[in-house]
Amino acid sequence: MKKYLHIVLLLLLAACSRKEEMGDSHLVVEGWIENGDHPVVMVSESIGLATGRKMYPKDILDHIGKWAKVSVSDGEKTEILTGIADSRYFPPYIFTSSNITGEVGKTYTLKVEYKDYKAEATTTIPEPVPIEKVYVQSVTDTTASLRLCFTDPPELGNYYKVFTKTEEIDSHYHPSALTNISDESLDGYTEVFLYSTQRLMDSIDMPNIHIGDVMWIKLCTMDRESFDYWNNFEVMIASNAFNMFYETDMSGNLHGAMGYWAGYGVDKEVKFTVTEPNE
Repeated sequence: MKKYLHIVLLLLLAACSRKEEMGDSHLVVEGWIENGDHPVVMVSESIGLATGRKMYPKDILDHIGKWAKVSVSDGEKTEILTGIADSRYFPPYIFTSSNITGEVGKTYTLKVEYKDYKAEATTTIPEPVPIEKVYVQSVTDTTASLRLCFTDPPELGNYYKVFTKTEEIDSHYHPSALTNISDESLDGYTEVFLYSTQRLMDSIDMPNIHIGDVMWIKLCTMDRESFDYWNNFEVMIASNAFNMFYETDMSGNLHGAMGYWAGYGVDKEVKFTVTEPNE
């Protein structure tokens, strides 16, 4: 399977609809906060495309919300985030602040004001669950499939997603394909199949993990709203890959915008070198 995503931000992909081809636009917000780390928020306006027209990087750059007012509150203090250029991401502009750091169990409220738009969302950072092991399951030619292992706690209501970053290829973490996991179907020890990293504005190669790759992998716990968003995102990716149109709700937990504001619980990032099995 090799198709191309014509929208850079996963949120812009979600916002591009038949209705929008007629000129509608929406505020698009992509944001997250992890325990032990600072918030990262990206703001833009969605882009309406005529049928058959391709998306180019300049189209995205022209729609960045650089002058947005973005704030995050932890219930005790409210911090206005600073907009800065950051080449690790595309578009290369984020809102963040070193004065607020994620903590497990805390609730964080995001507010975004831009032009006539106003958006708000609340998220909580759940207890992290550690990765116990990563191993290569199989190799076909030069590509590999991996297994990530962890133990789901006995209490219900745990939701997971895997993110990966490959050295010399990625400057930040990307979602790993089809790794949205609810403990409604889990019972203790669990193995998750990893075979593809979803890099936006790039070809969709499945699988795209190769022998020799040095990968950083993290297992994120999240609340139900964030989990639902990522499930809907997978539907949008699949419909794009097969040249289908499928309209779904991509508003996540945001009121007044499309996108999401997610609290992630991360135990630790795991470094893994992909080798032949049993090496």
